[in-house]
Order: sequence, then structure tokens, then C-alpha cells
Amino acid sequence: MARLFSIASLIILLVASNSYAGFSSYDSPYSSDSVIAPIQIKDKGMYNLVISIQFLNEPYERKPYETDAYENFIRRLKVEWSGVALLQVLKAKEQSINDLALLKSKIEAEIAKLADSLKGKYSLDKKVEVVFSLSNFFLLEPNDN
Repeated sequence: MARLFSIASLIILLVASNSYAGFSSYDSPYSSDSVIAPIQIKDKGMYNLVISIQFLNEPYERKPYETDAYENFIRRLKVEWSGVALLQVLKAKEQSINDLALLKSKIEAEIAKLADSLKGKYSLDKKVEVVFSLSNFFLLEPNDN
């Protein structure tokens, strides 16, 4: 009886691990990250600016995006984008609420420039599409608690 139980347990374990094996290599079609930076708002004081970004890992035309070079390029871009965003926020002097849209545009433009400069390091064609979006861009009032 114990032997039958052991064999049944072993079979269940093997079947369960094989069924989950296919899901372990699943890659999400996009990835996201966030950064928070202090910013001075006119007549309001200091706030935390939350910036979130989403990168599309596999844009429409799949062929060039399934290479190791593209994956490494996106991996590096995911690391370096936050430095570019922080630099733009810290360079910005006191902002009005209306100036935030311009700041967001500057950050997007600088990330696009970063992507273009990194393409050469990974031997990618300049036409290779990099799809990203600043999905969150909002202010949080610092809490003294």
C-alpha cells in the first residue's frame, strides 16, 4: 500500500511539474517601472512626482524583436530610462501645474533620444521600433507621518 502511494505521489509530482513548466518561460508582452522625484510646484510647495513607464517587449513586427540583441537593448533601456527622467525633473526649476505637460514631453523626448543612441551599441537598425508610454505622471503630497 505504501509503495502504491509513493508511486502515485511521484506520478502526480511529475505531471504537475510538467504542466507548470510551460508557464515558467512566459514573458509578459510589456514591462513597467516607476520612479519618484521631488519637484517644486509654484505656490504649493514640494511634491513627489510619480512617473511610470511601460515598454512593449514585442512591437508589431516580430522578426527583429526576437533577437538577443533587442532583448539586451530593451533590458538596458529599462535601467537607464529612470536616470534620464530624474535628470529632467531635477533640471526643472519651480513648475506650475500647467508646466507638467511640457515636462512630460521633454522626458519622453529624452527617453526616445536615449533609445536611439543605444541602438547602435546593440547593432540594431535605426528603424527598429521602441514602443513606450509614460503611463502614470502625477503628483503626491509628501506625508510627514
